[in-house]
Amino acid sequence: MGATNKVLAALQTGLRPREERITVLIPSRMRLESQWLDVVIHNVSSRGLMAGCDAPPAIGSYVEIRRGSIVIVGRVQWNKARFFGIRTQDRLSVRALIDEPRLAGRPPRSNDNDSNPAAERRADRRLAHEASMARQVERSRGFASAFQFVILVLVGLTLAGIAAHSVYGMLSAPTQRIEAALKTG
Repeated sequence: MGATNKVLAALQTGLRPREERITVLIPSRMRLESQWLDVVIHNVSSRGLMAGCDAPPAIGSYVEIRRGSIVIVGRVQWNKARFFGIRTQDRLSVRALIDEPRLAGRPPRSNDNDSNPAAERRADRRLAHEASMARQVERSRGFASAFQFVILVLVGLTLAGIAAHSVYGMLSAPTQRIEAALKTG
């Protein structure tokens, strides 16, 4: 009976339409076990997101992603190259995530009454790195879009040239026969 339920569940999930993803570029921080990593969120839906980083977490790992004051907890469902997808435990407000300003630094610890200039410099470097990474992703997307446009134009011109050559071949043969008949006649 259990196998039948699994097959039925698999068929039902296969028939459900996929929820719309909203494409974004949001630099964030991710906590994986005791380690903090820089990540960029690439798309978001109400129940999950796709992000990228240098060392994506393993499938099944639980992660915590922070953007400003928003904390997202989820489980990694897939990973490929630099990208991974997580399913969140709570519904996400996509608009709140997009509109959330990034914190200038980590929130102060409760036992940290004096400001630490070294920590502020590290936060500034991290923010600069995140901004640089987001700009690089945008440049790459722009280049990819321009490259795709150029390729489509070249394919279009090639197809137009082939069509023109075919039409010329089809029309030139009867025209040459007519000219030959007029010269001999």
